[in-house]
Amino acid sequence: MRRFRKYGKGYVKEAIFAPLFKLLEACFELAVPLIIAFIVDTIIPHSNHEQLIAMILLLVLFAVVGVIVALTAQYYSAKAAVGYTKELTLDLYKKVLSLPKSSRDHLSSDSLLTRLSSDTLQIQTGINIFLRLFLRAPIVVFGSLVMAFYISPSLSLDFLAMIALLFLIVSVVSVMASRFYLLMRKSLDRLVGQVRESLMGMRVIRAFGQTLREIRFFQQANLTYTREQLTAGFWSSLLTPATFLVVNSTLLILLYQGKLAIGQGSLDQGMLVALINYLSQILVELVKMVMVISTLNQSFISAGRLNEIFEQKSEDIDQPFPYASVSEEWTLVVDDLSFTYPRAAESALTALSFRAKKGEFLGIIGGTGAGKSTLVDLLLQLYPVAPHHLALFKLDGHSPVNLREWREQFALVGQQAQLFSGTIRSNLLLGRQSASDEDLWQALEMAQAKDFILEKGGLETSVEAFGRNFSGGQRQRLTIARALLQEAPILILDDATSALDYLTERNLLTAIQRELPDKLLIMISQRTNSLSKADQILVLDQGRQVGLGSHEELLRTCAIYQEIDQSQHGQEVSHEH
Repeated sequence: MRRFRKYGKGYVKEAIFAPLFKLLEACFELAVPLIIAFIVDTIIPHSNHEQLIAMILLLVLFAVVGVIVALTAQYYSAKAAVGYTKELTLDLYKKVLSLPKSSRDHLSSDSLLTRLSSDTLQIQTGINIFLRLFLRAPIVVFGSLVMAFYISPSLSLDFLAMIALLFLIVSVVSVMASRFYLLMRKSLDRLVGQVRESLMGMRVIRAFGQTLREIRFFQQANLTYTREQLTAGFWSSLLTPATFLVVNSTLLILLYQGKLAIGQGSLDQGMLVALINYLSQILVELVKMVMVISTLNQSFISAGRLNEIFEQKSEDIDQPFPYASVSEEWTLVVDDLSFTYPRAAESALTALSFRAKKGEFLGIIGGTGAGKSTLVDLLLQLYPVAPHHLALFKLDGHSPVNLREWREQFALVGQQAQLFSGTIRSNLLLGRQSASDEDLWQALEMAQAKDFILEKGGLETSVEAFGRNFSGGQRQRLTIARALLQEAPILILDDATSALDYLTERNLLTAIQRELPDKLLIMISQRTNSLSKADQILVLDQGRQVGLGSHEELLRTCAIYQEIDQSQHGQEVSHEH
């Protein structure tokens, strides 16, 4: 947890002033019972009105100054808590973006989202409450105890016994509640994931009439979260009534013993009133301490969850690659490439081998789960691959020197067209910040998107989040245009034309090959027609390479490819495999 200390360095002044002002407020409150005792024992019996007015004005002054110092303490504690959390969240966000894909898969995007929002907010709340109360509550309790000993040492033994018993109760309850707070956080991760999945898939859910099913799933996840929250709340809720029970029992004992002491002449009535006031102050502060302990328990659990992210090893994209070979012939070389996902029982890819040159068109086809997108992840080095299985050579023949340079050789258009809120221009400039308007229109024209962009109003046309104001085909063409702006020698279309008609897709591929003749085009598709003009086609089946060749060659030699082609052209499949 040492890593969390650095975020407070810029807020040392606030972290000092907040508890000090609260301490000053506590000192005023500790003086009040003694003033009241003086009024009861000295001023009222002698009917000294002038002194009474002076003491009342002093109490009013204490109240006004107390409010001012309390607000000042609140300001400094809030400033420190918000500033600390701001810097922590920024570093956490940077860390999440630097994590390798395997770590993000392990932690899950839903859990990362919860930790970035809910857990950081919990830490902010814990810091705020801690700075306001960690000095005030103990000082008031300790000060009240000292004042009680000053008034009556014998009666103050009841205070000591009460505090010891409450400390034991708080310790036991806090340990039990902490276990359920951790379970509650994990359940919240699952609940957020369920909601996120339902919202993103709302169109599919409604199309298949599965709204009630999703509601049942949410109810079950919510019920689990509610049970754990109620259990944690049950243990936490025991603290306040237990505190009241112990303190009020002590009050009854104090009243009884105080009556006896007054009867014996060893205690004045005003002093008994002061003892009762100090006991009330202890009650209030102990309730606050219970709240602080409960909040800090949750904050420490949240800090542990954030620390789990910080302990993950970041992806070093500038670390030198062990590649020193030079190739003048091939751009991409894959040799006996296999891959198994972490904690998976079976391999996702097995013994893939192929080569591609600059200016070629490489197609990849296969059924669902064949490993096509996994291969793309490996080409981009989202999962580490040994150099003897995967090699990449730039146009000058030299291999990239590090991961950053490796990924700069690729422009990717994924299965899901990802657009961001803003304008057409802002989305396209993600591909190349220095692109001119002429470059943008040229990319749109190649992507067959120029006409509908002109109809919608041009480059300043508004884009809603996720591109909701565009159709699926329009979103795909915009993301393709963005990738074309990226001056990378290899373009990967990962099933990125599935929403386009055959004519638009053919015009798109023709334009890319005509305008960018040196670019290696790698296209993943489910349609054989889309790949019929490819120089070579890689056929995958359950992670294995079952064919490699041109469209015509595969129709003669590859049974899987024949079956895919015949099923798409309405022909009867006669072979067995």
